[in-house]
Amino acid sequence: MKIKILASMLAGALAMLPVTANAGWGGGGVGPYGDPITIYGWQYHSFESISRNENLSDERDYTEIRSNAANIGFLGFVDTGIEGLKVTWRCEQFTYLGDFAGGTGWCNRNSKVGISGAFGEIMFATWLLPYNEMVAQWVDPFYDAGNLSHTGIMGNIGTTSGIFYNTGMFNDGDSFGDFDYSTANFSGSDVEAAQNYGAAGSYGLGFNRRQEGIVQYMGSTGPVSYRFAFTQGERDEASVTGGTGSAVKVDPVIYSTGIAYSEGPVWAAVTYQKHEDWTAAGLGGKADMSGSDAESWRIAGRYIADMGNGASLTLSAMFETLEYEMDNVVNTIFDDFGFSTNAVGNVTAGDNIKIERDAWLVSGKYATGGPFNFRFMYAEADDYEGTWTIASGNDKLRNDSGAEMLVLGIYYSLGDSTEFGLTYNSIENDTYGAYGTGIGGVGLGAIGSDNEMIAFNIITMF
Repeated sequence: MKIKILASMLAGALAMLPVTANAGWGGGGVGPYGDPITIYGWQYHSFESISRNENLSDERDYTEIRSNAANIGFLGFVDTGIEGLKVTWRCEQFTYLGDFAGGTGWCNRNSKVGISGAFGEIMFATWLLPYNEMVAQWVDPFYDAGNLSHTGIMGNIGTTSGIFYNTGMFNDGDSFGDFDYSTANFSGSDVEAAQNYGAAGSYGLGFNRRQEGIVQYMGSTGPVSYRFAFTQGERDEASVTGGTGSAVKVDPVIYSTGIAYSEGPVWAAVTYQKHEDWTAAGLGGKADMSGSDAESWRIAGRYIADMGNGASLTLSAMFETLEYEMDNVVNTIFDDFGFSTNAVGNVTAGDNIKIERDAWLVSGKYATGGPFNFRFMYAEADDYEGTWTIASGNDKLRNDSGAEMLVLGIYYSLGDSTEFGLTYNSIENDTYGAYGTGIGGVGLGAIGSDNEMIAFNIITMF
């Protein structure tokens, strides 16, 4: 009886809490910390007509309803009583129509508990890392979501489609873990599923990440903002074995940082991310290497031209370079990392290898001053470069391994909270390229494939 009375009193108290809606996307950790609880969310879904692997034997045409992005979030603060110092919190989770949720339970999206003040904010969090979040919304006019996302090419090495790590990776209900994606961890149909994701080389080792277990700092000085984040040491002293059979322990860690300038019509940013032994620990279950380093940096800019009468033209550009170094590798390292055996043969066991590639992007948006606006995005990945010696087979990876991505769209806005869009996007891989079309649960893309999609999109927020 006492428990029922206490539960009734608690429910009544919660019902009296002041709750307000947040008129914004709720992205980037910003929000008016002026209300005890703020609730926000958005839904972004598409009906897509897809032509997949057009030039391959498994060509397929089909339609689907895709949940590109959807969330609901709650945020607030507790005033410490010390002038300007607050304890902040946020709990955000996916609310997709289907099972494409990228993690289960609550707070599986950008979520935190932190301390904020004049110095900025320090938080323990699951959050998008600065490397991508500090540039995504400025260079990607298609919301960095679903098959239209710039991450189809930018920020990934192109070993599989839709590379975007998300707190245990996006999944379709299979029992994938949150770190070691090697096929040694799976059995039956899960082995094939892991291979389709490019084994460990897909989500676990990519640079576009919503990372769990991080410490992050956000701050700003006038028009300049800056962030720094790193993973905690839960996975320290992971045991790995390289191509010579020597076992060692590694301490995998990710560092991600960036600095941006925004004033008037001009915005510019530089971001950087480094993975120390993350690749070695991620592939360690298969004894692939005894050490690794991976890093990527980006430079990006945007300019908005006011054309009068509410019309404007926005132009953006970004360049990045991405590199993996792997020490004391096994001879099948390229295959284990996710590259097709059709593109590259075996290396000499015990070798140290490096693979890198450059990529760039341009995008734009023309707002007419009325309800219509037009958008485009083009990205291109260069061929791979690096140091490795093939022990057997053909080394085709250094040639004809790039890709091109094009996205076009026309949108109609209903006020500030809802819009409809008609979009076209394509990915064209070179003979040995294997890039896909954005943040897909399964994604679209295979070695040497061309893929096209026409979609009707509905986007709404509160």
